[in-house]
Amino acid sequence: MACNGTVNLILNDWFGIRLPFMEGLNGVIFVQSLHYFPFILINLSTSLRNIDRSMEEAAQNLGSSGIRLFRRIVFPLAMPGYLAGASLVFVKVFDDLATPLLLNVKDMLAPQAYLRVTSVGLTDPMGYVISVILIVVSIFAMWLSAVAMRGKDYSTTQRGGGGLAKRKLSRGESVIAYGVVALILLLVLSPHIGLLLLSFATVWSFSPMPDDFTMAHYARVFGESSIYIKNTLIYASLAGLIDVVIGGAIAYIVLRTKVVGRRWLDWAATAALAIPGVVLGIGYLRTFYGITLPDGTPLATLWVMVVLALAIRRLPYALRACYAALQQVSESLEEAAENLGATKQRTIRRIVLPLMTGGLLAGFVTSFSTAAVELSATLMLIQSNSDAPIAYGLYVFMQSPAGRGPGAALGVIAVVLVAVCTLLSHYVIERRQKAIGMNI
Repeated sequence: MACNGTVNLILNDWFGIRLPFMEGLNGVIFVQSLHYFPFILINLSTSLRNIDRSMEEAAQNLGSSGIRLFRRIVFPLAMPGYLAGASLVFVKVFDDLATPLLLNVKDMLAPQAYLRVTSVGLTDPMGYVISVILIVVSIFAMWLSAVAMRGKDYSTTQRGGGGLAKRKLSRGESVIAYGVVALILLLVLSPHIGLLLLSFATVWSFSPMPDDFTMAHYARVFGESSIYIKNTLIYASLAGLIDVVIGGAIAYIVLRTKVVGRRWLDWAATAALAIPGVVLGIGYLRTFYGITLPDGTPLATLWVMVVLALAIRRLPYALRACYAALQQVSESLEEAAENLGATKQRTIRRIVLPLMTGGLLAGFVTSFSTAAVELSATLMLIQSNSDAPIAYGLYVFMQSPAGRGPGAALGVIAVVLVAVCTLLSHYVIERRQKAIGMNI
């Protein structure tokens, strides 16, 4: 089916050629490049906005321009954002389980760890060997990015950096720039368009467009498979709530106390980002499967384990949001409240938490939206279809041609859910920034 997509069918009809860009490892690289490039885009954009504009102006006054200016000044100053995004993309791609499995590529570490445990069993040592390799390489990638930044100063001399100066493009440059943007948007949005069309298609096989359209797939999802949506909302909400509570507590301990080892606590919580989801799922299975409830049910098969796995996987996101929010709360406000007789608990409840509301909400929304589409960990822990979330249901549907229509409908619902959460997150962050700006 990979060579019978809309693009290849059109190329075959018009030019008699087919491009194997979705075959095997090529397809995995292509999909993951589209999926994860926003991680680099967001981090790099932030770094570019924080560059001291005077550095660029000084280089231009000395005669530097064009590619030389970008290579010698702009890109080196933006390196923190690039390395942060690149290391995150490497870790996310390295532990990706869903993409290789859906494209039937099994000769990668994450799929092999999953297949060894599910086919051979929990007693198979090779599954754990692969898991250890996944963890070591992921942590090494994060460490390498930190080492690359060590001993270098990227600070700016003015508040906020000022960002690069905006310049007017010539007509030719504008055509090239808009052409590149249009091509990227086409590549990024084409999977969403194809997913939407497939969710409404009655039959779509060996033709550039569906033969006809129907609402039956959505009726089936909301009728027979609404349990996936319900479970996702429950799991992601509980995971987000746990992350905000734990992340807020860790942020307060690190920034407001002198507890010995508090920096190690911060590092340990953030290190969850470098642990692949499939490895986390295997670890939970191995640890808790031998523990049974009074009725004989293994503890690892309970839906609570899914919530805990999702919470651990997304804790770093909530922790960073809570950390940043607490950094913007002046300690003098807490000291003033305590001088007026307020207890520590009352100060936290009446002063600290209200001022951290924006960060707490942003952390919750980020954890919720990313946990809602997590597959790697849940695929290992789900034992019953009645406990499955959207990501698991989508994977099950896509295993057969008859289920691809409902699977696409479920995918559209997941996209809408994440989009709403993302917009809400941006709205909360922007309101928080405006409030801070008004108080400065």
